[in-house]
Amino acid sequence: MNETALNELIEAARLDADHVFSAPWEARAFAIALQLSEAGHFTWDEFRDHLMAEVRESDKIRARDGTSDNGEYYDHFLHALEKLLEEKGLALPMSS
Repeated sequence: MNETALNELIEAARLDADHVFSAPWEARAFAIALQLSEAGHFTWDEFRDHLMAEVRESDKIRARDGTSDNGEYYDHFLHALEKLLEEKGLALPMSS
């Protein structure tokens, strides 16, 4: 995806890229998820459910280990997208 297309997606979603994303990869991950959802590969609700599950799991780990959330939202976002794409057969499973 080129920079112009990414900026158009961000603008279409009415996001302020200077304040929403702390790194370019976060904007790209959002744009990819949005574009795949709009193309009908999954619904935004499906993605949201996966994201909420990722955050819940992270909350459990932080509570158990006594760690804190250090701006991990888009890490969770990316993991949720990866898992959803694997479930839909659109990506191969990530190796551990």
